[in-house]
Amino acid sequence: MRMLPSTLLLLTACGGSATDLSLNVAWKFESGDCASNQVDKVRVSWGPAGAAMQDVEFPCTAGQGKLGEFGAMGGSYGITAVGLDAAGVARFRHFSSTVTVSPKGNGGAPVDLTLKPKPADVVVNWRLGTGGGCPTGVVLPYFLTLYRPPAMMGGALTQKVTEKQESCSARTTTLTNVAPGDYVVELDSRAVTPMVKGTRPVTVRNGENATVDFQL
Repeated sequence: MRMLPSTLLLLTACGGSATDLSLNVAWKFESGDCASNQVDKVRVSWGPAGAAMQDVEFPCTAGQGKLGEFGAMGGSYGITAVGLDAAGVARFRHFSSTVTVSPKGNGGAPVDLTLKPKPADVVVNWRLGTGGGCPTGVVLPYFLTLYRPPAMMGGALTQKVTEKQESCSARTTTLTNVAPGDYVVELDSRAVTPMVKGTRPVTVRNGENATVDFQL
């Protein structure tokens, strides 16, 4: 029986171990950990570029997990993730990552994901006077502005975060993609007659839409 040279056996063994087609991820928070952020599970969505994504869930405390296997031809894969609380509400997110691999994979090295507080929307509603309607014969845009609260109670609103215009008759608008935190919403007609202006405080929590109601 003919024996293969030892160098060829070594190359064959090394080549086999280098081919690892597993797609793995590891996650951490921008600040804190699973317990302090009250995150129970991490749901990771992944798939080849241009194809439907599939979801895989892991216990948050695991810190890492295997999503699946790369295709034999390699390619580019997209990855997103959310951190879910015990009620299944997405409180944190990793917006997106793209990993490109050769047909030999990436050696099983995990893709690092950073979970950050998930923004939310602020829904603003308004009613005018006892009837709730708009001024007769007047068409004015309303300016809905989101501010950081002033340093001192009753201070001027100077730190604008976002602004949107809407007609009075709409009676509602939505300020989107607002980072968690404390804010003040201002509604202002910016007109002398009729002058309509008011402010309301609002707190935005991770991944939880907030509502502000004006009765002016």
